[in-house]
Amino acid sequence: MTASVFNLQRPARPRPRTRNCVSPRPQFDVHPISIPAKTFTGDFWFTHRAAGRLWFALGDVAGKGLPAALVMAMIQEELERRIASCARAGCDPATTMQRLHEFLKPLLPSNRFATAVIGWLGDDGTMTIVNAGHCPPMLVRTNGGIEEIDSTGPVVGIIANSRWISTTITIAAGDLLVLYSDGVIETPSTSGDDFGTDGILRALPASSSPRTVAAAIVDAATRHAGAGARYEDLTVMVIGA
Repeated sequence: MTASVFNLQRPARPRPRTRNCVSPRPQFDVHPISIPAKTFTGDFWFTHRAAGRLWFALGDVAGKGLPAALVMAMIQEELERRIASCARAGCDPATTMQRLHEFLKPLLPSNRFATAVIGWLGDDGTMTIVNAGHCPPMLVRTNGGIEEIDSTGPVVGIIANSRWISTTITIAAGDLLVLYSDGVIETPSTSGDDFGTDGILRALPASSSPRTVAAAIVDAATRHAGAGARYEDLTVMVIGA
């Protein structure tokens, strides 16, 4: 299976000056926001800096409540261990996804699975990324173009002989990578209309600070819901090159 990259457009924005948040070096500025729908969450995210690369992951466990949260906790722990190991060994992110799947497959019930994105951003401007059935990350270019990175393999933890491939993309200074869980685009209005990827595109502000962009998306989704109840966990992570 190959990656599909879809080009969208929005007005060009000024080239930003980057600022460090999560990464210990100034090449990357990372800002995550994760809000559980209720007491427990099935969303997970992780970043890890090693050997000139910022590794990142974001995903979502199928289902809600405590059962999904228990699976999420198990994935989070294993994901941190696998990414740290693969960062030391210089693995492809597809290998990391494969190892996560092999760990989860014998442990999960037949009706439980996860979607996930795993990748790394190199100091040389290279991004390698694998998408296991998750919402397509958006690469927001400084020239106003937007690319969506589609699935490069199935969901994790359910199909015995699953395989994934990674895709490699060049990232320019000032570009943004927007990752999000399905709870963002499935946020309903009081009339039942989902926020959708169009809602994310409309929410993108002229400023390219990852903190500003992440907050704008979450605020827009919250306003879209209005007085309606939010039934899904909501997670956004924005990475600035």
